[in-house]
Amino acid sequence: MSTNYHTFAYVYDKFMNNIPYQEWAQYLKELFQQYNIPSGNLVELGCGTATLALLLEAQGYCITGVDNSEDMLSLASEKLTANHHIQLILQDMCELDLPNYYDGIYCVCDSLNYLLSEEEIAYTFQGVRNHLKENGIFIFDLKTIHFYQNILGDQIFCDHQEDCSYIWENSFFEEDNVNQYDLTLFVKQSQSNLYEKFNEVHHQRGYELEEIIDLLNVTGLEYVTAYDAFTSNPPTATSKRIYIIARNGDIL
Repeated sequence: MSTNYHTFAYVYDKFMNNIPYQEWAQYLKELFQQYNIPSGNLVELGCGTATLALLLEAQGYCITGVDNSEDMLSLASEKLTANHHIQLILQDMCELDLPNYYDGIYCVCDSLNYLLSEEEIAYTFQGVRNHLKENGIFIFDLKTIHFYQNILGDQIFCDHQEDCSYIWENSFFEEDNVNQYDLTLFVKQSQSNLYEKFNEVHHQRGYELEEIIDLLNVTGLEYVTAYDAFTSNPPTATSKRIYIIARNGDIL
């Protein structure tokens, strides 16, 4: 997996405060209910600071959060109190080795787009299949090539919060459908009024739905359907994000 959050992890929640996590959690719950998982044990791949995991726990699920960023999981653990029973595991999603079988696994917030090769996707799908119960459901989202190419690519974004700012520059490389994020962060230091500058480079890759379906089939997961994000409509050529549903039909 190509990207591991470092400095950005500590300001992630500040800059992501516009994401409608409540609505995303509700959408995921509705999808799991649709496939007969109204409760049970779920795994979140790429759980970050556990915002979504906490919301789904509140919906009655038992959540295990997996992330390959120690910094993200450190922040996630700070959110957990005695009232929460979310298990956090430091692990690359391409190398899943979890202690149980699960009713469902989900991977959203474009975490799978950070996998830059079909081989990495296949390893992740295989790990998911190995840890799903019979007829367990895998739900994941992907930003689309259309989004990277026509909306995000070559754009520059800036944001300023009370004690941090960022400049986010995008470069889309059409030959391999990879978007490069060049992040420049300015973070106020606690012992002074000075701001320290940090730089991080992240990459995400866009995939065609047909590529993903082929990889699901190769790894033994059954493709069920795909939706234009947060709807029950099929994806279109102008979808920015799609949700994909797959199932493990094997008896373990």
